[in-house]
Amino acid sequence: MKSDQIFIAKNKLIKVVLFAFVLLLNFSVYSQSFEGWISYKVETLNPNSELIPDSTWQKMMKEKFGDKGYIAQKYYYKENNYIAEIEAGNEKGFQAFSSADGLIYSWQENSNKAVAVDSKNTLDEFIEIVETDQTDNILGIECKCIVVKSSLGETTLWYNSDYFKIDPNFYKGFKNGHWEQIINKIECIPLKIENKGFMSNTVQEATAFEEIAVDESRFTIPKFKEVYKNPLK
Repeated sequence: MKSDQIFIAKNKLIKVVLFAFVLLLNFSVYSQSFEGWISYKVETLNPNSELIPDSTWQKMMKEKFGDKGYIAQKYYYKENNYIAEIEAGNEKGFQAFSSADGLIYSWQENSNKAVAVDSKNTLDEFIEIVETDQTDNILGIECKCIVVKSSLGETTLWYNSDYFKIDPNFYKGFKNGHWEQIINKIECIPLKIENKGFMSNTVQEATAFEEIAVDESRFTIPKFKEVYKNPLK
């Protein structure tokens, strides 16, 4: 083989190797998912200030949720599992998704009873996801906004797909809350969620986060004496 032919062949080989490297790099970035925790503040806002004075509403929220007047949540994420620690006034509880059986478990602290909902079922039919021009800065992160429309109302979410990435395969078949459609669209964990309905308005907004390794044991579902299954069909 002539020297110029060898040079051309080497160049082609280098290009192939570089192309394969870029593909592997892109795949590794895409397949990585956020591991760590995100804390949220969940406020129930006054749905009708003309009907209920704001001072009365705030008093009601403090009576229900303590001096803070809101629910505090801390979600831990690792691959296709999550668990939330929840504080509402003097009450503490947990919610966890078990990828093994596809159920979402909810229980109070020190309780031997739990409620389990099938993530694959929902009574709220999905209609569409609409992109909007709204933006918000949450924890120093510039976020886009989408609106998820369903038969029972609308949910608005703020997100940035460059942060808190989630592999859509982890939520495949997760119909509850329309998370399959949402994660397929944004491929990340949203930082703010607003739900509006008849005489209800709740806002869940991230307050802090940390990207750290989370031990598998944190996601272990306790063995309950009773589990009340509530499959939505």
